[in-house]
Amino acid sequence: MSIFGRLSNLIKSNLNSAVDKLSDPAKEVDLLITEMEEELLKLRGELRDAMVQEKLAQKRVDEAYRGVQKWQEHAERAVQAGEDDLAKEALIRQAETEQKLGAAESTLAEHSRIVAKLQGDLKSGEAKLTEIKGKREALKSRARAAHKVAGGEGSAFDRFSTLVSEIEEKEHQAEAMAELEPELRSAVQEDRDRQTSARFDRLLGPGAAASGGSAEKDDEISARLRSLKAKLDKPSSPEGQ
Repeated sequence: MSIFGRLSNLIKSNLNSAVDKLSDPAKEVDLLITEMEEELLKLRGELRDAMVQEKLAQKRVDEAYRGVQKWQEHAERAVQAGEDDLAKEALIRQAETEQKLGAAESTLAEHSRIVAKLQGDLKSGEAKLTEIKGKREALKSRARAAHKVAGGEGSAFDRFSTLVSEIEEKEHQAEAMAELEPELRSAVQEDRDRQTSARFDRLLGPGAAASGGSAEKDDEISARLRSLKAKLDKPSSPEGQ
């Protein structure tokens, strides 16, 4: 297809907005600043939501920690009363709550990392926007001067050649992105698969360990009971030895 045909298609596909922007580069500066303001507004919303999730995660950690302490106290009271069966049951519940506590702490750490990143991005973006706004008029002047040099001087043929070069550059960029798109989709899918696998590992790993052989679990609880009795200076019963 000739360059004139490609130019016609470009205009028909509503990409002539790029040509319109060339007529007033100062307007493009204002547009970019507006887009940056919108992006920062969206980022503030994401940060707000992330902080809410962080607080909820902290609440779950606190609840799990209190649960561990509660079952520890129940086990100690049962040992003091000589009720080994009750003490074992309390220790079983304590072990389960400890697993929940570990998972809750991992979730909290991830939310805290996200909050910290968003806070850094927001701070950096606000500083950059302030700097750009301070230079708004200077940027407009430079944009107008550059536009005048690039397209306002010379013959109509020169200006058309410049416009054609810009159009072809955009076409090349679009073609390059089209070639990369399958690879990018594959990379995104692989990343999603890794995340899914990691979630299953987190969900199934502790549960699988906890649902192992009953003999192994009984040995662990018996060991906990002996340790608790030693701490409280209570003799172990023959069953707990």
